[in-house]
Amino acid sequence: MIPAAETVDRLRTSAQAKKLRLTPQRDLMLRILGTVRQHLTADQLFRRVRAVMPSVSHATVYRNAQTLVRAGVITALERPGGPVRYDVNLDGHHHFVCDRCGRVADVHVARLSWRTRPRSRELDGARVTGCRLQLHGLCARCRSGK
Repeated sequence: MIPAAETVDRLRTSAQAKKLRLTPQRDLMLRILGTVRQHLTADQLFRRVRAVMPSVSHATVYRNAQTLVRAGVITALERPGGPVRYDVNLDGHHHFVCDRCGRVADVHVARLSWRTRPRSRELDGARVTGCRLQLHGLCARCRSGK
């Protein structure tokens, strides 16, 4: 596991390389995202930012999170019926999502091989640039009933 300080430094460097200004709000968001070991929702991120900067609005946090996603500094994990969660780990990995509590965990797969059906007309002329896999089920805590 990469130390939090290194993760925060990497996030700041990435944001600056993408020509994003490190406003106090944005810098705080990167520090929070870089030090937690979970995939925060926009609401969770907002509450943590607000605890340090009481005057910040939900819209400011959400807008800055979307800017960081569009710039490729962080990624957004979306699942039907669930809130968007933010991920700072840009290394090749996938996710496990607990269907009961919503917990998200990184899953590192040594090798994943896939291909599309040759007759898939929907992809004619398309160029696939990646694949994201989400595994679903019940986490150990939910399975044990704790």
